[in-house]
Amino acid sequence: DGYVWDMYSLNKRYFSGNGGSVSGMNIEHSVAKSWWGGTTNNAYKDLYHLNPSDATANSARSNYPLGINNGSKFDNGSIKVGNNTYSTEYSGLCFEPLDEYKGDFARSYFYVATVYEEFSTLWQSPMMNNNTYPVWKPWAIDLLLKWHREDPVSDLERTRVEEVYNIQGNRNPFIDYPDLVEYIWGNKTNENYTFPAETEPFLVTPNRWT
Repeated sequence: DGYVWDMYSLNKRYFSGNGGSVSGMNIEHSVAKSWWGGTTNNAYKDLYHLNPSDATANSARSNYPLGINNGSKFDNGSIKVGNNTYSTEYSGLCFEPLDEYKGDFARSYFYVATVYEEFSTLWQSPMMNNNTYPVWKPWAIDLLLKWHREDPVSDLERTRVEEVYNIQGNRNPFIDYPDLVEYIWGNKTNENYTFPAETEPFLVTPNRWT
């Protein structure tokens, strides 16, 4: 119906219907572009972590990592910015979304670290190491896992992944297979993951990097 779903504010804005932009909104990289080289790779235009954002909230969010805070620097009822109280490993400024979106953000962060692992030397974030795995610092893994577990995949995410797939031609595996997170970063890293039985045609070749 033209309503812009904004995970960064409670403001409601609508597209005019002529394909134009929406006044007062930005396109936000949920995994901040300054963390991985900006326009130097395709993450810059990857819809799985691009979100419409209230411009004021986007500015307040800056490029701060995810975390838990009391909103001492900014609080619009949807996101909060303040010093991270989740971990002593990082106590700087962070941003915290609403509980209903915490899993959404966690899964987009897991996705970016997985899909763009070849740019690991570019990672510049309080949450990340310069490696291909596990990428996330211990406190960040704990936080992302907590949010992923407490806020399961929603109907909104399932609908959106289908729409993005129609445009981009790829999927976020952590929306399709949420339990996969546990086998990569969680409590089942020593176990083999068995994918559900295939019920539709799928690609077996070419293999990765070929």
